[in-house]
Amino acid sequence: MKKLILALAASALFSCSAKEEKANTNILENLSFTVDTVVVDAGGDFVNLFMPIWPYGLNEDKSQLWFFEREPLKLVYVDLDQLKVLKKTGFEEEGPDGVGSGISDLKIGAQGELYLKSNRTVGLFGPNSKLLQNMRFVPSGIDSSLARDSYALFDKSVFDFGTRKIYAHPNFTDAGEYVLLILDPETRSATSLPVPKMKIVDDYSKTQSFESESGTNMSFYSVGSDITLLPGEVILSTGAMSGFYRLDLQTEKLEFIDIQHQNFPNSMDIDIIQNPSGPEEMFEIQKKIWEHINYMELLWDDTRQLYFRMGITATMPEQPGPPSVEYYLFAYDRDFNVVGETKLEGVEHSLWYSFFKDGKLWSYVNVEDELGFAVMTLDF
Repeated sequence: MKKLILALAASALFSCSAKEEKANTNILENLSFTVDTVVVDAGGDFVNLFMPIWPYGLNEDKSQLWFFEREPLKLVYVDLDQLKVLKKTGFEEEGPDGVGSGISDLKIGAQGELYLKSNRTVGLFGPNSKLLQNMRFVPSGIDSSLARDSYALFDKSVFDFGTRKIYAHPNFTDAGEYVLLILDPETRSATSLPVPKMKIVDDYSKTQSFESESGTNMSFYSVGSDITLLPGEVILSTGAMSGFYRLDLQTEKLEFIDIQHQNFPNSMDIDIIQNPSGPEEMFEIQKKIWEHINYMELLWDDTRQLYFRMGITATMPEQPGPPSVEYYLFAYDRDFNVVGETKLEGVEHSLWYSFFKDGKLWSYVNVEDELGFAVMTLDF
């Protein structure tokens, strides 16, 4: 019996030690990376890069990327495996099939249909650029004034082709509470789920008017938030904290994932001047926000079965010029355990427009007015 007790104690001790070792493992501790810049062949045409390619959409196997050229409005189909433009399709801004201007979201369905969101349109379009379904509606189940406010409902939202539902995060000013909305175009109804920890966005955001000799000037500081569609889930996050909300699309269960990094701050902690005297003090607050780590959207790497997330800091120079930008990389397993965290040294391109393809991190770059991508291979 004594031997049995000793064996069980040793087993428990080993199990606890193994769990602690796993928890303390940092797979990114010795991270190295290489970057290859590739350029897309536009054929006999050219790609208008007057504006960045955001928003863009990826098809299911990530072999193609689609985005819109402006003036004239054309949908550009890019083969990422062959690195060439396949074709362009014209779309109308006005009229019964008009997509409007200021397109802010683009998702690709399995049959090549498009979900597009703009300043005037929320709808599904066919490959022939014709409107298939207008998805802007006034839902029941929520406050009537919010239901009639299309901008509040759809500005920060995503659409899932599997559930055929829209997931939205209106700001507090419009909603009067911190909520995630599930909008069902078929039943024309809405379900509201509380997300109280998103209050931190308003803690570090403010707009204020100041009078001067030239008139009234508006000034603001803010921290960003994102609503991100990943396979089977929606992530609601903010740059101000490492934690985020996760909505399971099948069960519609919402939970807060309390991410705790070991070597980097998990929540913004900045002294805010309560009554700024002018735009200069507002800008000083904004600079402090930029200088703090701002967490970016989650990315899913299906080859490693890991979530990756970047952080960014930006320091304004004393003399006029571009800010000094630094990036950080974090890795989480399928259960959102922190398995890696590091500062990315030597990144010379922007990581704002990034996605994982075949285990590599692709980021849009403009290569002398040609469409290109910086393809980062991560070794760890």
